[in-house]
Amino acid sequence: MDVCSRNPNRTAPVGEDWRADGSRRADVPLCSRTNGWSWPPHPFQLLAWLLYVYFAVTGFGVFVPLLPPHWIPAGYICTGVMFVCHLCVHVMAVSVDPADHNVRTKSERGPVPVFDRSKHAHVIENCHCYLCQVDGPKSKHCSACNKCVANFDHHCRWLNNCVGSRNYRLFLHSVVSALLGVCLVLVVSSYVFIEFFMDPSKLRTDKHFLRNETGVWFVFLPVAPLRSAAAVIPVLAAVTVALSLLSSGLLCHLLCFHIYLWNRLSTYEYIVRQRHRLDSRDSRKPGSLLQDVSYSGTLGYTNPQLDVEEPTAVAAHREASAEPSTVSSGSLSQRLPFPAFPLRASLPPLAATGPVQAAAPPAEYHSDSAESLEEIPVALAK
Repeated sequence: MDVCSRNPNRTAPVGEDWRADGSRRADVPLCSRTNGWSWPPHPFQLLAWLLYVYFAVTGFGVFVPLLPPHWIPAGYICTGVMFVCHLCVHVMAVSVDPADHNVRTKSERGPVPVFDRSKHAHVIENCHCYLCQVDGPKSKHCSACNKCVANFDHHCRWLNNCVGSRNYRLFLHSVVSALLGVCLVLVVSSYVFIEFFMDPSKLRTDKHFLRNETGVWFVFLPVAPLRSAAAVIPVLAAVTVALSLLSSGLLCHLLCFHIYLWNRLSTYEYIVRQRHRLDSRDSRKPGSLLQDVSYSGTLGYTNPQLDVEEPTAVAAHREASAEPSTVSSGSLSQRLPFPAFPLRASLPPLAATGPVQAAAPPAEYHSDSAESLEEIPVALAK
């Protein structure tokens, strides 16, 4: 059941890629993925193409030919235009390589090295990716595609490709065209389902129905008429209505979400901010040593030349120094509700009380890590 969430190309630390005998695991890939057609395909990508084929076959082969004669041309034209437009933009969004310009123009496109966390805490530090060996101030390394993506927004499993600045508009056009096409199929299938029980004669206007009894129905009219039982029409209509409602609801939610983020935040930055808010909310709970730390920086794009010392963190250290026992700097730094990409901060050593010696001051931390998330989460969790 974990096949849909498994990441077959995930960037892993060096310790997870080697066996105890020193041999490399065969299931750990080395090369980055070029676009959505790169192997292996994601199950969601195959599901999207199956739904497209199903809606196209049932819409053009079953439901539109059963419409009244004066509605049939409009049904073919409107639905056909939406399906063709979606096919074009969907294929383009999958085929585009969203990688950073420095990655695409590298002379050597060999295997990506394994990330060693013993040398670096993050894949990207100070705007330099240690896997792709490129500098990109607005790029993030996608763990699914194993490459740096320009203006990374999210990794779409339905496209099996990353969405960045090179294919973000194609992604939005694909969502809009899919939503309009599914809505047209929903309207036509709903009409056929209702009229089948209200007045079936309105659906039997084709010449093939005039020469046969009322219990015989045809599909794939008028090119390749195929006899079918009467129960096939309402069953297909009911299944199509259910799938159309589910698909249109998900597509509408996704479209509204990206309209909300339009020209403000990327999906990645939105998720990072939500996680920061959850961490800040947890820090206010009873028993927490620290208060909320305000953060006004730009998530994901930090300036390595800044040297900022958080005043709230200093106040928290002073409160902690009043306790009878000394709090270690390691445990305290883990409880700091910093965002995913903090500004460079120099924390003072903790004051000691009594005979206990003061803890050693923590090392100066400055990281511009920009490791990407895998997908838009359905529910935000801590």
